[in-house]
Amino acid sequence: MKSPGGLLITPAPPRTGMPSGVTGKIIALNLVDLINKGRTDFKHKASMGKMGAACIVSAGFSMLRGQAATMTVFPIVPDWEKYPQWGRDLGYTVGEIGLAGHWIKLLLHYLFLHKAKGYPLWWLLPE
Repeated sequence: MKSPGGLLITPAPPRTGMPSGVTGKIIALNLVDLINKGRTDFKHKASMGKMGAACIVSAGFSMLRGQAATMTVFPIVPDWEKYPQWGRDLGYTVGEIGLAGHWIKLLLHYLFLHKAKGYPLWWLLPE
């Protein structure tokens, strides 16, 4: 695919958010195996063709009037064989705008800080 100016446009893996968190975890697990067991076959894997992702874009600061656009996509990489019409499962690929997304983003903010600081039960929180 090319832009109108002729610039080549190619897909790239996500560098932030859920997919990059999972990718980082898989890399860390493989490094632990390499260091502790000398394994070089990398048994831990994660396919973006089998992984979903969510995104929340917040707008406004009010806890009662703020809004956010929330979106989920599954799978991240379209699977045209399994989902021939759209490449994605429309039961899990949805978008919504409203106050609930604003609250969810606030909750996730504090949960991620909890996990990053290694507070009790941090390992229960998903990537």
